[in-house]
Amino acid sequence: MKQLIVCFKPGIRRSSCLKMHKEMNVKLINEIKELGIHVVTIPNNELTSCVSKYASSTAVRFVEEDHRIQVEPITSQTEHSSLEQVESSAITTNDPLLEKQWGLTNVNAQGAWELARVSPISARIAIIDTGVNRNHPDLRRKVIHNANFSNSSTADDVHGHGTHIAGIAAASTNNGSGIAGMSYNSSSIMNIKVLGDTGSGTHSNVAQGIIYAANQGADIINMSFGAAESNDTLRSAINYAHQKGILLVGAAGNNASKMAQYPAAFNQVLAVAATNQRNELAPFSNYGSWVEVAAPGQDILSTFPVVSGDLMGYKVASGTSQAASFISGLAGLIKATNPGLSNGDIRSIIQRASILPVSGGTIRYGRIDARRAIQLARIATRIGSQRQQTNNLSPVWLNTSLVEPSYGTWSDFK
Repeated sequence: MKQLIVCFKPGIRRSSCLKMHKEMNVKLINEIKELGIHVVTIPNNELTSCVSKYASSTAVRFVEEDHRIQVEPITSQTEHSSLEQVESSAITTNDPLLEKQWGLTNVNAQGAWELARVSPISARIAIIDTGVNRNHPDLRRKVIHNANFSNSSTADDVHGHGTHIAGIAAASTNNGSGIAGMSYNSSSIMNIKVLGDTGSGTHSNVAQGIIYAANQGADIINMSFGAAESNDTLRSAINYAHQKGILLVGAAGNNASKMAQYPAAFNQVLAVAATNQRNELAPFSNYGSWVEVAAPGQDILSTFPVVSGDLMGYKVASGTSQAASFISGLAGLIKATNPGLSNGDIRSIIQRASILPVSGGTIRYGRIDARRAIQLARIATRIGSQRQQTNNLSPVWLNTSLVEPSYGTWSDFK
């Protein structure tokens, strides 16, 4: 059997939709009411004729096959058995594995933490993925919401990818255990499972998860998965979330090419490439003018589902998936520093803060400097206070000629 996505035009009665399905002898298995989408199953040999019939109807906005979407497999994963305490850092974080997190050093995370307002749970990061291990000691206090739109029987993470991504973005920090999260303790985690226990799901699964996260108040949505094909269903879900003021972050893909990866390549999504420890483009990372920023993505240590009897719960993995979650964590830290910023403001800050060059491939803005991003967020706060009477805080302020003494003027980086 094949799955087909049928999007009806606004105003079409549900009874008319059901009548059309009955005439085509298909089975309705799911609905996304916010988008007017019905998901139906059809025999393989009737796919072409059903697509043609739906497409010819004046009631139908678009029809497309419900293709599968996949996270990249976790490779080069190694257990880290050494959890000895190391010397506390200058910012008083006592996470024993911090010294192994080269990515935080390379993005100047400690400098960002010193400047940021890290009041607890200022931002909500939705991890749209394979689930998150809710019992992990570095995550259990951070997961505030769980939902399952996959074919798995549980919202927990059996695969491992979602847990790894969640830890990079928002692991509990300064808790005397494991690693530090990019967002320090400013962000909570919304566990939205859309990919099954093998790391695979459908476009309609993902779209449901995005819509749900948007309706539940997410500030940032992390999408560390993708496919080469554009898709109207995902585009519609992303538009819905974007219009609700959510920042969407996507992994650029691991094909070592300029090939666009979706959903990252949609205009409303901030596409992220991966760098290695030498701050070069990682050999597997996609690149090109459609990719906006780069962040660490090769040999990244993060949380991993705790197996019974295994108290380690940390592994190393590589991919633009990991790079994207650095940016999602940074977005949470920016939101905590200046809660009044819009998704457009935060995206502009991340772009303008990514001034450092990346050798090995074109990245539109460069690799991220987290400290600079927080500096810009604080400047935005001051400008915002001057504009409160008109309620006019928007990305326009980034085009001003404000001067940052250590970086020059804005015009230098346009």
